Formats: sequence, C-alpha cells, structure tokens
Amino acid sequence: MIKSVLFNTNFKEALSYSIKNPVIIDQNGNSEIDMNDFWILTAKCIKILINKSKVKSQSIIGIGITGNMVGFWSIDHNYEPVRKAILWNDTRSHKIFKNDKIFDQVYNLTGSIVQFGCTIPILKWITVFEKKNLNKIKYILTCKDWLRYNLTNKIFNDETEVAVFPGDIKNKKLSHKIFKIFDLDTKYFNLFPEVKKSNDLGGYITRKAAKLTNLKEGTPVIIGCGDVIASTLGAGGINHNKKISIIGTTCHNIIVKNNSKISRDNSGLFFTSLNNTWLETKINVAGTTNIDWVINNFFKKTKNYFDKIKIINNFENKYLNNNYNENSLIFLPYLNYGGSISPFVNLNSKAEIFGILPHHNNFDIMTSCYEGLALSIKDCYGNKINKKDNLYLAGGASKSKILPQLISNALNVKVKILTNSELGALGISFLIDNYLNKTNLKNLINTHQKIGHIYTPNKKHSKYLNNKYQKYKKLRESLENIW
Repeated sequence: MIKSVLFNTNFKEALSYSIKNPVIIDQNGNSEIDMNDFWILTAKCIKILINKSKVKSQSIIGIGITGNMVGFWSIDHNYEPVRKAILWNDTRSHKIFKNDKIFDQVYNLTGSIVQFGCTIPILKWITVFEKKNLNKIKYILTCKDWLRYNLTNKIFNDETEVAVFPGDIKNKKLSHKIFKIFDLDTKYFNLFPEVKKSNDLGGYITRKAAKLTNLKEGTPVIIGCGDVIASTLGAGGINHNKKISIIGTTCHNIIVKNNSKISRDNSGLFFTSLNNTWLETKINVAGTTNIDWVINNFFKKTKNYFDKIKIINNFENKYLNNNYNENSLIFLPYLNYGGSISPFVNLNSKAEIFGILPHHNNFDIMTSCYEGLALSIKDCYGNKINKKDNLYLAGGASKSKILPQLISNALNVKVKILTNSELGALGISFLIDNYLNKTNLKNLINTHQKIGHIYTPNKKHSKYLNNKYQKYKKLRESLENIW
C-alpha cells in the first residue's frame, strides 16, 4: 500500500489514507514497479488525504517520506526513469553470486547478509545484463528519494540507505571495499547523489508538485529515511538494548545498539539509524505474507482487503473460543523466493507445513501459521532476549487479537503494544519536528511513546510453545541439505 498520514504538532494521527500499490512480481522472483505510475498514485494519495482532512494546505508545516529500502530506482539525464524500479525483494542478481565467499566478505564489513535486491548487487547485474540501460543512468535512487525528487526537484540519498546498499556501515557512505568485492569500477560512485542526514532539509514543494498534491508550494520537505529506521524510531527505538519486533510483510526483530560493533553470528541485517545508534536486525523475510497465503489457499481466495480482515477476525475469534487451541502441525514461515538470512542463512529455504494428518483442516493450518510466526521470532532473538526484557511490538500484526499473546508465550517475556498504527510515519514526523524546531530527538521520541495493551506469558501455553520450538528448530535444521 501507498500511505499518506497527517499528524498534528502533538504527534496525534489526524487522518491516514491508502492506495493499493501495483507491484509486478513473477514466479522467477523478479519484483518491479513502474516509477511514474507510483509517483502519480502517491500524489493522488496525498491529495485525497488533504481533501478528506479539510486541513488547509498552508497549515501543513513540514513533509517527510519513508519507503521500502534499497533496490534500484534509476533515472536518466532528463530525470525520467531508465526502466521499472527493481525492488528490495527481487532475486535476479543471484546470477552474479557465483562465489559464496561474497556473503562472508560483505558481512565482515557491514554486519549484514547481502540480499539479492540490495542496490550494489543489482548495479553489478545491470553492468552485465543491461549495458544499454547502464549507459543511460544519471542517478541511482531509492524509493523515497524518487518521491522526494518529484516533490522538490532536488536529488539526494540519505545515510540510512547508503549504509545498507551495502556500504560503509560505520561512516554511513559508499564503500570502496564493497565495490571491490563485487568487481565494480569506482567510477560508478558518480551515479549516486549527495548523501545527507535523514533529518536534514531535502528541498521545498514545487509549483508542479503543489498542483498535483494540493500541498502548499514552498513547504519544506526533509530527507527522510528507510522504512525500517522510520518504524523503529516511531516505536521508540532510540535507547541502547531496546528490543522491538515490527511484523508486517516482513518480520524485523531489532536490538538497538549505541555502537557499530558487528555481531559475529553471521546472520541478519545491520542498519544505521539516528543519534549514533545502529539496529541489529534478525529478519524473517516473510511475515504476514504467510497468513495471506494460507487465506488464499485454504480459505476464501480474495483480493479484497476487507474480506481478508473478516476472515482473520473470524479465525481469531474461533481460536479464542477454543482457549488457545494446541495442535501438532509445525509451520516454517519462510515463504519467499530469496530464502532466509536470519537466524540462519540459506538462500534456498522454503516454507513448510509438517505433520499433516487426515483430520487436519484450514483452522489447524492457520493456527500453525500463527504459531510459526511467533516461533520464528523466538528463533531470531535466540539468547539475546530474556525474562527481564520487554519486547515492543509494532506493525500490522500487532493489532491481532492472538499473535501478541503467542509471542509473549513463546519468548516468555512481556510484550508491549504501541498504540500508534502508523509507526513509520510517526518516526518521520519526529524527524520533521527535530528539523523545524531543533528539538532533542531522543527526548522527543521517549516523551511521545505510548503503550497500549501489555501481554504477559501464560505459563501453560509457554511450556507448550517451548516444547514445540525444539521440534521447530530440529525440523528447519534437518532441511538444510534438502532445500
């Protein structure tokens, strides 16, 4: 979805509006989007939001943008798209990963398992397979940079993206060493625009953008940051050792760090954030996509969002009426074309449903899917979370009636739900205020974190899920050589 969200100056969400985002995905793992269509839909989304809110455009004091990270959004010398944008979950660059040592070499420099949809691997793929397009490129952008250009007519990158292109994670810039690993000429540095901090000014709304969006010409637009960083800031992720899980299309399990020291467990991703913090992130690349798949294949197949929500509500109510039903199925939620990078690395891993017997039905399969997501979070944190910790839960799945409790039971920790429904947008609104009013970002975030429901572990069900976790882990370890 493309979302626009309006906040008042007390960071209370006034209104949000969404438009479906037409991503083009095929069975070969290609994932693209038409850049011009994407901008037109985004402008429409902003315009409808402003019209529905009845807020005068001159009352909007600042704009910020977040978006899906990395990928390859290229523009030519006329500032028009060279080709469709290649997204972060695209897998075409696997063709250039013939040497498995690349993964270890990149990890040792960045703390991240490089994904096929990262910007530098795709650039390498372009140099081999799309030389004609390569010669047309003026700048390589990311999603939010493309949108900001259309709003301001200015071109920039930001530190949070450049560091995971992959780049220099400590100094937050492009890395000569990474280019050498991918056998790329450093002349391609010139294809990347100036890098700014996420809370710097990125430009002002142009007359052309004002007409399309109903925003006021001259309104300041900050640089912004990637969606993982924005959502973490919105979730209060500014303090050392805070644990946050953001469950949406993907499932990010984050530990906030106050230094750039790289973990030596050789899995996951490592992001740079604001205020000299870094995010050690164990990511299950498939989050709620697992639930979508179960709905489409075992319930009523639907593309209608509200029908899907109805199916989920009916399932969750039935589950609660059954008093946390236990079953023998094990669901490994690795449902994507790019494999797994946390807490183990296997780029061929697949989703699995284990233990099916004749009496099992769609309810049992959905139950195992929910449990599988909770167990995957336990798997990702490993021994880095304990009973004394609180886990802050955000993202669409945090609204579930049962998943937060399952996570609390599986990890045996308190799970705290953050009340704001649009944490990425909230994180960006903090950056807007920080720029406009020169406020202290850490104090701002800590002051405005609001907790809703708190879940505590259920002793009986914790025992059940911990026993199931042992089988879950043995199952995925036994499949390493088969995948």
